[in-house]
Amino acid sequence: MSLSTKKTSAWFVYTNSNGYTLVQVGCPKGFGPIGGSKSQIDTTCLEDTEKKFGPGMASPGAISVPLDFDPTKVSHQDIVAMDISDLTTTWIVGMSDGTSPPTVSASTGVITWPSTRTYVEFQGYVADAPLDFQIDKNVGMTVSVQRSGPKTYHFKA
Repeated sequence: MSLSTKKTSAWFVYTNSNGYTLVQVGCPKGFGPIGGSKSQIDTTCLEDTEKKFGPGMASPGAISVPLDFDPTKVSHQDIVAMDISDLTTTWIVGMSDGTSPPTVSASTGVITWPSTRTYVEFQGYVADAPLDFQIDKNVGMTVSVQRSGPKTYHFKA
């Protein structure tokens, strides 16, 4: 059975003088793709008749998060602050197979994963958060989150 995007949630861990806080992204209209291609390592020998390749290192891609910008939403304020500060942090997407949010320890930043939902977690930074002003539309912001390192899945039990 495939998953619907309905009821998908996204969060980031925000760090400031008060410690670590899990912040839900306010009303994202999309989140993705969470991917990245691998380079190729040529393993061809002189006696081979066709080239052979093995997987190289992955190059994490940028994730696009379109939203209607609302300056009263704390998450949107934090995204702007992260764009300015170059903070690399944990990003989380909770899939629609459950509703429980993860939790984070304010003092240590350790995340607790409920077993009732599937999550994907990765490290990333806000590479850009441009505002878009168009006639007859809400003010838009398409946040570009550059993934850094691997993604980790936490599957529902």
